[in-house]
Amino acid sequence: MKITVDHQTSSKTVAEAFSESASMYHQKAEVQQKVAQGLISSLLPWKNSLPEGPILEIGCGTGFLSEQLIKEFPGRNIELTDISEGMLRFCKERLDKEHLLNSNASFYLLDADEIQPEEERYSLITSNFTAQWFKDTAMSLERLSGLLKPGGLLLCSFPGNHSFEEWHSNCLELGLPFTANPLPDVEEVIIKLSLNPLQIDYYEDDLYQEFEHSIDFFKHLKEIGASVSETGKQLNPKQLRLLTNFWDDKTSNNVKVKWHVVYLAAKKEYS
Repeated sequence: MKITVDHQTSSKTVAEAFSESASMYHQKAEVQQKVAQGLISSLLPWKNSLPEGPILEIGCGTGFLSEQLIKEFPGRNIELTDISEGMLRFCKERLDKEHLLNSNASFYLLDADEIQPEEERYSLITSNFTAQWFKDTAMSLERLSGLLKPGGLLLCSFPGNHSFEEWHSNCLELGLPFTANPLPDVEEVIIKLSLNPLQIDYYEDDLYQEFEHSIDFFKHLKEIGASVSETGKQLNPKQLRLLTNFWDDKTSNNVKVKWHVVYLAAKKEYS
């Protein structure tokens, strides 16, 4: 695998935001932790059919998925990677403190967008809630699949483009810009990946996160490092206040925010 690091400004900004938020992310990223549990559950039916070879995790974060991989595959070499130095350090220190590390686990700073597949070496490549940060989700997943051995599995989860529908509809009613980052269109991703020698399976699920007030949702995104705008669009304080007041007035109890979660498994076909 050839890796070149030539980070774009947006990648650096995202990496820095997550580095600064690593401790808070681990405490408050409840949706990401729940999805990691769903991802490892979806892996179990494939577990005994994987070829020999190491495992690669893209975007390990604080280790929600990493710890499960180490438990499920104690005899395999596992490469845990992230674009954020702070996340990678937090993950390593946490897993070590909890006595989950073994000599088979290694840690690397890695920008997945810079990977160029040169060798089919991995039995499993997995990623939890990271693919939405790729420059082009389908293209990057396609490149990652090129690193799989025949019979190997690419398994990932990401928030899809039907997330945050409440936020979007309120912005439309008020005539305000919808400033969420564009999220992957699952149909587009599946169609593009299907052009490769891959057997594709996927399913979608809606998870709802509750907040006392809508402003708490935006604070939550900032706390966990996920508020970086990749488009440059932002509401000014007056617009944000208008949006949150309008949203709260429409809600009788807690504000509910929808995450449209996509679980995707791509098994590389034998030649």
